[in-house]
Parts: sequence; C-alpha cells; structure tokens
Amino acid sequence: MNAQVKTPRKVTVTPADPKYAEAGKDIRKRHLRVAPYCRVSTGSEEQLTSFTAQMDYYTQRIADTEGWTMVKMYADGPVKIGLNQKHPTARGALV
Repeated sequence: MNAQVKTPRKVTVTPADPKYAEAGKDIRKRHLRVAPYCRVSTGSEEQLTSFTAQMDYYTQRIADTEGWTMVKMYADGPVKIGLNQKHPTARGALV
C-alpha cells in the first residue's frame, strides 16, 4: 500500500470590501438598472404572441418593482436557428 503524503495547501483569505461590510449597508437593496432580453425562435402566430407577451411582462414587472429602472429592452423577433441557419464564411459572405 502506497502512503501518500499530503502537503498542506496555502489558503488566502480575502476580506470583505469595507464599503459593503458597513453596518446597515445591504448591497441587495441598491437601485438596479435592468435590461431584459426577449426573443422567439420562429415566426409562427403563437411565437409572435409570446414575443409581445414577453415584452409586456418585463415592461410591467420592471415598472412595478421598486428600485428597478429599465435602461433598455433587447428584443429579437423571429430568429432562424438550427442546422439550416446561414453562417458567414471566412470571407464574411453568407452562403
């Protein structure tokens, strides 16, 4: 039986940032700038309804949540995905 000798590991302790460790200062209660992302994968009627519903939901949710401000909404309409997707070639042209 081979006995392995374990060498002690060096542990570095990084103290908490003093500006967040102060009594009564909770970073979870800071004002948040929110930028939601909405997307659908096809142009079907159900997906387009989902796309509108996503944008409406996030707009309302952010407006109703104290301490949140919407800075921008990222939204992609129907996106073609899968093996049939056209990819740029080395020259940058679409095939």
